[in-house]
Amino acid sequence: MTKRILITAALISLFSFSAFAQKISGSFKSLKEEVRVQMDIDFSSADIMGMNEEAFSGYEQDWNIDKPEIIGYIYAYANKGMGGNLAVGNYPNHPGGSKLVLKVVSVSVKGDYDCDLYLYDAEGLEIGKASGVRGKGGTFGTKLNLMKDGARRTGAAVGRFLYSARLR
Repeated sequence: MTKRILITAALISLFSFSAFAQKISGSFKSLKEEVRVQMDIDFSSADIMGMNEEAFSGYEQDWNIDKPEIIGYIYAYANKGMGGNLAVGNYPNHPGGSKLVLKVVSVSVKGDYDCDLYLYDAEGLEIGKASGVRGKGGTFGTKLNLMKDGARRTGAAVGRFLYSARLR
């Protein structure tokens, strides 16, 4: 029984460390007062499997069809990871002052995501940044399926990070 507890504790600490291994500058504390916040997900400068977004959309014709679903997974799993303490999504007319931008830096052939998360205040000034928010992709399926698996895990990592960072 003690062996199981030790293994469980080791696994929890391993997952906790990997979820929070980002380099953080500034503060995300201002989100503590927010109920919901606009979050944009930006693929425009991403390296997607060795291609920019435009080239990838030419290579993978279903990209433009599946991209909204991928973005939806990031939102849904981020919200789930925050346990109802904050909602992120597409709220372009929300009166709240803060705005999050998740910039996708790269997506590997396995669907692994590497992203940077920015927090901007009402005036558009960067007040927080987390570099290296990562989500592991899938193990089998199409390229888009692997990316969807990675989007779920990336969203969960964003949610865990925001949950923790709001309390610091």
